[in-house]
Amino acid sequence: MGEGTHEDLRRLAVWLARRREVDEVLEALTRYGPTANERVAGHLEALEVMLDAEREAYRRYAEAAPRLAQHPLPAVLPEDTEAPPATVHSLLAARLVRGS
Repeated sequence: MGEGTHEDLRRLAVWLARRREVDEVLEALTRYGPTANERVAGHLEALEVMLDAEREAYRRYAEAAPRLAQHPLPAVLPEDTEAPPATVHSLLAARLVRGS
């Protein structure tokens, strides 16, 4: 693996870590329904900081990513469209299979 590939993987790992942090915090804040809105509203500034960090990590990854043909994500295809072979793998699904 070349140096550029390691840096590309590092950028991807940073973005995924930031994305995971946001998901984990939101999962905790929205647990147990009725008070979720108040909990989220009480943390808007902290969430904004986290989302900004995630957006910046994604921007850095996207700027350096190789330019490849783009594929639609299976989750956002119109219902009458046959999905192409899977090219996207869910980290959440993988974690659930592992039992993490």
